[in-house]
Amino acid sequence: MVFGLFKRLFGGDSEPPPPAPAHSTTVQPLPNTLAPAPGQAGFVAGAPVDTMLQREIVLDRDLKVVGYDFRLRDSVLKRKDKMAHSVWRLYDEVLLRNFLAEESTKAFGQKRIFLDVSVWALESILLEKLPRGRFVLMLRYDAEFFRDALVHIDLLQGLKDHGFQLGFDNFPLEAELIPLFPLADYHKLSVTDKDVTELSKVVSATANAAPDAEILVGDIHFFEELQVCRQLQVHYLQGSYLRRKELSEADAVDASYLRLLEVLNLVRTEAEPPVIANAIKYDPMLSFKLLRYVNSPGAGMLAKVETLDRALIVLGHKQLYRWLTLLLFSHERQEGDHNLMLETALIRGRIMETLGARQFKREEQDQLFTTGMFSMLDALLRQPMEKILEKLNLPDEINQALLTQGGRYGPLLNLALGCEDGDLPEDPALFTAAGVNKSDANRAQIEALLWVEEVV
Repeated sequence: MVFGLFKRLFGGDSEPPPPAPAHSTTVQPLPNTLAPAPGQAGFVAGAPVDTMLQREIVLDRDLKVVGYDFRLRDSVLKRKDKMAHSVWRLYDEVLLRNFLAEESTKAFGQKRIFLDVSVWALESILLEKLPRGRFVLMLRYDAEFFRDALVHIDLLQGLKDHGFQLGFDNFPLEAELIPLFPLADYHKLSVTDKDVTELSKVVSATANAAPDAEILVGDIHFFEELQVCRQLQVHYLQGSYLRRKELSEADAVDASYLRLLEVLNLVRTEAEPPVIANAIKYDPMLSFKLLRYVNSPGAGMLAKVETLDRALIVLGHKQLYRWLTLLLFSHERQEGDHNLMLETALIRGRIMETLGARQFKREEQDQLFTTGMFSMLDALLRQPMEKILEKLNLPDEINQALLTQGGRYGPLLNLALGCEDGDLPEDPALFTAAGVNKSDANRAQIEALLWVEEVV
């Protein structure tokens, strides 16, 4: 994985252009596109349609990324209990339009694409335009719609026959709904407000009602919740536990990490190759990885490079610095989540680099990428960011962004972090500070996801 990533990141001018971004989320209601709900007068005038997607990763029990869950932001849906059917239809259309193009899904490879939609989207004509066999429609429960549950069996089965998988999001275990449970390929349960015993009972009852379905547990916000869920009869995990995992100053940073940080400092200050080589040679594994990378087919060397000094001259400071940064995230970790951290760090870096292209020079765009990557170092090293930065020799702009989300890079980092968090404020000042609009940010996060799927 890592060498393919290096090749794409350091491919120079021959690197293929990034995938085309998905459609903008700024849409206009189309006549006759969606039928209004009974008793409704079509789309609600003035309903907000310029919004941003929220995405969450979906992990398997081994903490490997198996898919992405896309929805409209929680801040958009904060009044969902009072929203008319026509507004739900409008929001569903905004979400679905991002994935109409075939190229917006191909780059996800075999990963699943979960789309959180209301039940009122099930008859949308846009579903017919989505690429077949790529999507899981994760349905929010609606008591009114499922008042007579058996009426909808043919509709749900028809969607499955057309290549969609179905997910039921926290459907209650009620007698009238149980006949529908086997139609769902995924059942999503929430860990919120449940102790271990209660959650175990719900998981068991759901598995009995839908023995062929896969169970996804969401809203995991703490490491302890993750550990409990991995002991239960569940298949997939979802939540913000990674970003909110408590950091412990007692967790030691091993010698190989300290060596990498030392070498990063030397490269950052553009030390002479013999000085950098002397620091690397004390770590045999690091020396081996560097020579293996330089001599890999992706590096494009015509003759074999046999010494560290020569390898450093061939790579140059800029390329070596980025390689060492990536190497931080390819280290073996006991938790097994290093691949997940690498992917998250790359997405942050790519979003910042993409959104900063119009405002910053090429050198500063590289620093934006580094800022996004290094924003994961506290989770990676299990150390407070302040202590980590004491060991690094970074420009003040990067330090400011990482410590306070201030300085010139801070607003873009703040926005990149917001693309992972469901409570991103609707305050337009957030986007104004970053120098972008919501559509720019939305396209950047989708393009970053597609790019990471290509390079990892």
